[in-house]
Amino acid sequence: MMFDKHANLKYKFGNRHFWAEGYYVSTVGLNEATIKKYIQE
Repeated sequence: MMFDKHANLKYKFGNRHFWAEGYYVSTVGLNEATIKKYIQE
């Protein structure tokens, strides 16, 4: 789905992994500041 809208990402993320070493799944009850903090850590 993401690669259908943004074909140029296929070359950068050919393995379809956007997170390194782990990933973040939960989105319920989180706000933008919480997500930014997680990404920076």
